[in-house]
Order: sequence, then structure tokens, then C-alpha cells
Amino acid sequence: MTATPDILQTKTAIHASASDHRKLGLALSLMALCLLAPVALSFGVRSVDWTQIWSALTDYDPTNPDHVVVQVIRLPRFLSAVLAGAALASAGALMQGMTRNPLADPGLLGVNAGASIGVVICIWILGLSDPAQFIWVALGGGLAASVLVFALGNAGRGTPAQLILAGAAVSALGLALTRGVLLISQQTLDVYRFWVLGGFNGIRLDTLAALLPFFAVGGIATLFAATTINALSLGNDTARNLGVRVGLAQILIGLTVVVLCGATVSLAGPITFVGLVVPHLARKVAGSDMRWQVLLSATFGAVLMICADLTGRLSLFGGNMQAGVMAAFLGGPVLIWIVRKHGGGTL
Repeated sequence: MTATPDILQTKTAIHASASDHRKLGLALSLMALCLLAPVALSFGVRSVDWTQIWSALTDYDPTNPDHVVVQVIRLPRFLSAVLAGAALASAGALMQGMTRNPLADPGLLGVNAGASIGVVICIWILGLSDPAQFIWVALGGGLAASVLVFALGNAGRGTPAQLILAGAAVSALGLALTRGVLLISQQTLDVYRFWVLGGFNGIRLDTLAALLPFFAVGGIATLFAATTINALSLGNDTARNLGVRVGLAQILIGLTVVVLCGATVSLAGPITFVGLVVPHLARKVAGSDMRWQVLLSATFGAVLMICADLTGRLSLFGGNMQAGVMAAFLGGPVLIWIVRKHGGGTL
């Protein structure tokens, strides 16, 4: 009779410990963002004193070169890195949670490739070059690619390997179409070659303002999608008994991923591996609760993307290496580690 209270106390202690780890992880990642902000605004080819940074933010003088560097170049770059990292990482967490696939990632499953070919066609046919103008074609291309991937992968009910192969096939198709367009249009190539590596050079505050509603809608939808995935993780039958419309829920989760990825591709180009790497780290801290997974993935992803952007500014990489390239340097080895950890027979 005395065992039951002991068991309850043990479970309560475990739950409290897990909650403490989540709160600590969130607090540390937010603290890291606060610490990285002044570094991101001061570090670069032209070093800016921290007093000038504060002055640029509070009393902007367009005749002061340091103020221009902070307001026009580095502030939009920092905010873009935060939004892109958070969006890609939370989208990756949603995809991995919905498909129960540790290799699910917007880049690996063709969403970024679909958004990219939409943007390339937009540049080619309409002659557009502003990222704010890319958003609708990026969303349409990402949606078309994701539908095709899940159809080829048996609508998400196939094995992880089937989904990865379907994503690879769709990505290869998108790459072939992209190269075909670039071969026949020099103008498209001129715009595309600066955009394809994935980075935050040249982004303006008005571009961020135009895309911010899409990031906001995707972020809000992510919170609802995470709650739904918690129910789906209990099994489709149990989820239905809890009142979840499984098919509709999966469609809405997919649309959330497309919005997040489409907005990011429009803003910074196709950036891969962030949505693959970060959710694994967040899952170790958050446990099985998808709500905490997406929240921690967002903050961890923002920190990772800022670090990637800062690393690209080092003289070792020429002072201007794109953040997407630096993220790939990290993501490639991690992908190999994940495959080896789970084993080829289980994927």
C-alpha cells in the first residue's frame, strides 16, 4: 500500500526534473541570442564600437558610416538569421514529429527544392529580384514539391527510406529544371548565383517587414501543430478518439511547414541541414513533448544560424562566406552520424 505514494513521488520528481531541463535550455538559448546580438552588429570587415551600435539604434544618423553599417547592413542580417534559423528548425521538428522520421528535413524532403524552382521561374519569366516578391511562388513550389514527395512516399506512411528517396528524386528534378532555366537565361543566373548559396547579404528592413506576416502566421500555426502531433504520437485511432481529424491535421501541419520554408527561401535562399540537425538537439532537452521541441528548436536554430553567419565573416573564409554554406559544413557530418546511429536497417 505504501508503494503507490512512492511511485507517484518518483514520477513527480522525474517530471519536475524534465521541466527544469526544458526551462534551463530555453533560458540559455535566449541568453545566447542576447549575447550574440551585439557581436553580430559589431563584427565584420568594418568593426563598429558598441557605443556606436547603441547610438545607431537609438539616434540614427544617415551621415555616420558606422550607423549606416549597423542599421542598413547588420541589423537586417541579424534579424534575418534569427527568423530563418527559427523557421527552418521548427519546420524540421514538425516534419520529424509528423513522419516519425529522424531524417525528415525541408531540404532533404524536397520542400526547399520546390520553393527554389518556383523562385527561379519567377526570376526568369517576370524578371523579379526582390525577395519580398518571391514569397507566393516559393510557397506554391514548396507545396507542390511536398505533395509530390508524400505521394511518392506513400502519403507519409512509408518507411523513412522511402520518404528520403522520394525527397531526393524531387530535389534532383528541381535541380535539373533550375539548371535548364539558368542555361537559357543569363539574367536569371546573375540573380540566382548570389541567392542559391543561402545567406543574408543585402537584405533590407523593408523586405523583412514584407515577409514578417508569413513568419508570424507560420510561428503561430506551429504551436497548434505541435499540440496536434502530441495527439498523433499516441496513434491515429487514439487521436481520433480525442477528437483529432487526422487527415486534416496532417494537411495543416504540412501547410505550416511549407509557409515557414517558403518564407525562408524567399528571404535567404535554400538553406539545408538546419531543420535536420537542430531538432535532434532540442529533443534531447525537451523529451517527447512536441510543444517544447518546436519551441527549443526555434531558439536553438536561431542561435545556430547566427553562429553560422558570424563564422562566415571570419578572415579564414574570406570574410563573406554565406551562412548556408557554413550550416552545410556542420550538417553534413551530423547527417552521417544520425544514419550511423539509427543504422541502415532501421531507416
